[in-house]
Amino acid sequence: MSKTQVFITGAGPTGLVLALWLNRLGITVRIIDKLDSHVTQSRAMVVHARTLELYQQIGLADELVKLGNRDTHVNLHVNGKRKARFIFDAIGDTLTPYPWLLIFPQDSHEALLERYLQSVGINIERNTELIDFTQNREGIVASIRNADGSINKIEAQFLAGCDGAHSRVREILQVSFEGGTYDKLYYVADVEATGKAADKEAHIALERTDFLVVLPYGQQNKMRLIGTFKPDKYTKRGEYAFDDINSRCVKNLSLKVSTVNWFSEYRVHHRVAKNFQHNNVFLLGDAAHVHSPVGGQGMNTGIGDAVNLAWKLAAVVKNEASESLLKTYQTERQKFAYKLVKTTDKAFSIINGKTLLATGFRSLFFSFYSLYGVSYTRIAKTSFFGVITNKSELSALNIE
Repeated sequence: MSKTQVFITGAGPTGLVLALWLNRLGITVRIIDKLDSHVTQSRAMVVHARTLELYQQIGLADELVKLGNRDTHVNLHVNGKRKARFIFDAIGDTLTPYPWLLIFPQDSHEALLERYLQSVGINIERNTELIDFTQNREGIVASIRNADGSINKIEAQFLAGCDGAHSRVREILQVSFEGGTYDKLYYVADVEATGKAADKEAHIALERTDFLVVLPYGQQNKMRLIGTFKPDKYTKRGEYAFDDINSRCVKNLSLKVSTVNWFSEYRVHHRVAKNFQHNNVFLLGDAAHVHSPVGGQGMNTGIGDAVNLAWKLAAVVKNEASESLLKTYQTERQKFAYKLVKTTDKAFSIINGKTLLATGFRSLFFSFYSLYGVSYTRIAKTSFFGVITNKSELSALNIE
């Protein structure tokens, strides 16, 4: 039976950051993942300022910024006409060295994190999955299935479940994943396209029954599209392709898609695990919480979970703090998750809801911009960022 201080299952951004941070603090780790490589789709794209500040502490931020695309301009289109162009380059420049959103696809992000992990001598055990585990006074004993089908056991002081929304760790713990699923169907597509919205700036297009988000990679004609999907008949995932999309927003932005590199349809979930900790076992990232993609907070919140837990585990393993410190992980991160789900639910419901209030809000919004559309607006700290960065709102922006 092999031994390690912290055993991590799941090598997405959350698990990788946890491993890097623990190693930096002198803790031995072992990390497994059931996939044979890092993800090959772009998936989570937005890296927030707080995440970059955390990466700066381990010498990772500069390379990430160099490889990513700084997104400082957002264009708003209503019924096919551009009504506003917001410039965010001055937001938070007195609060952070990274006063913008960074667009950096998850496949590249994971590859970078994995390379850094390998540089300190830690290799991800691929095609390896957790079967079961038990807990005792010393920690946990886990059974894993290796790539060759053999079964091994791992003894560790702590187990971190970073294994996604369908977490095996959460399943074994029998922790409920409370929340729900929105009815509407959405799609995400990585495409190469031409047209007025293929200008390396972000675009949000709104119609009365449709919406589209365009996120540029910073490469010519390459972008991410996120929008609503209205198939005539939907029975199971994987039945549709981008050609089945009938989007007024795509047409009104005059986007001509030449290549589709990835397409997926999905439903949006909003769930939070009832418990983030059970003795020496912890849930992090999507294993602990999933929510609307509004604000691009999902991956960033998982990384925040990892850093929050890492230093606490290190302090306990080194006998620099009592185990009671670990209880603060659930207190702090679950509270954050509940608040995040609540705030993103509100925004998501206004954008997509069918209620009278949501419909009325959108109608008022469209009417306002149809009559008083703004040509160009530079968002000043005093008029935007300064208003929402009071102490009570910092956690909602993931910059606590």
